[in-house]
Amino acid sequence: MSNAGRKEILTEQVAKQICRMIERMPDAAIPVTWENVIAHAKKKVGHGFNRQMLSQKEWNGRKLIAEAFSEAKEVQKRMQKDSAPKYKTAPRGVLQKRIATLEAKNLALQEELEKERARKIDALDAFLNTRCDLRKLLQESYETEP
Repeated sequence: MSNAGRKEILTEQVAKQICRMIERMPDAAIPVTWENVIAHAKKKVGHGFNRQMLSQKEWNGRKLIAEAFSEAKEVQKRMQKDSAPKYKTAPRGVLQKRIATLEAKNLALQEELEKERARKIDALDAFLNTRCDLRKLLQESYETEP
């Protein structure tokens, strides 16, 4: 091996540092994009690598940084899918369920109100159609009501 040329900047050790950084990006809620990888690598390593260099450089036949990027991207997609509602209209569905519940309660209360009205009208009708002493009927109605 000759020592001619510039010293290698993107070594395997630096690549492993960048890989660890990329793996932590989804957990830190940093979007996994090549722009973010380049920016964070520049902060961490101090050299601004370009996308092609990061994605194409191989060590022992493996593109370490590209593999780490793909895995982090998959993790990010899974996390977004898990945090998203099961259906796009989930909030609407919850509201529709609540509306249906309230409508059912409303109908039940209206039926109860109609029954109570009918009972009161029957009692008033019976009260008006009897030829008894009204004080006696009032006394009886107060005694029978709860």
